[in-house]
Amino acid sequence: MSTTNLRGQITEYSNFINRTLRPQLQKAVDEREETEAEISEFLQLQTKLKLLVERDTRMKIESKNNNNTLFPIDTIVDICHGAVYCNATIPNPRTIYIDVGLGFHVEMTLHEAIIYINKRVDHIEKNVLKHRVKVATTVAKDVENAIKLMEELGVELADME
Repeated sequence: MSTTNLRGQITEYSNFINRTLRPQLQKAVDEREETEAEISEFLQLQTKLKLLVERDTRMKIESKNNNNTLFPIDTIVDICHGAVYCNATIPNPRTIYIDVGLGFHVEMTLHEAIIYINKRVDHIEKNVLKHRVKVATTVAKDVENAIKLMEELGVELADME
């Protein structure tokens, strides 16, 4: 094989890595990070819901009231992605709406929402995240193999010259 052919192959592999594999790897890593962020958001919501359940229980005990009296919550709500907030009162803190996908929101009790979040996080970890990690690992190995091949071609080129 001539040095011109080897240089051409090295250039071709370099272009393949930079134009194809690296963007694929970046996309795979970004998707994995999005999935991890989604899991984190669900776990934060679950923690807040558990605090609401504890608050409701504590309020019932303190008021010696075991019936279904509601204890509204005064809070601040983000209405513009962290730019604008407003005061709000949640009149019935025992039910919430959960985004279940495809633009659908389902009304659930706090306990139902906690159970749903457990199942959703379990599904995401076992299926979605597992697949995205596998894809990212495969593409990373492809990049490593292409770089090794370029190094071998570089050594072969150096031996020829």
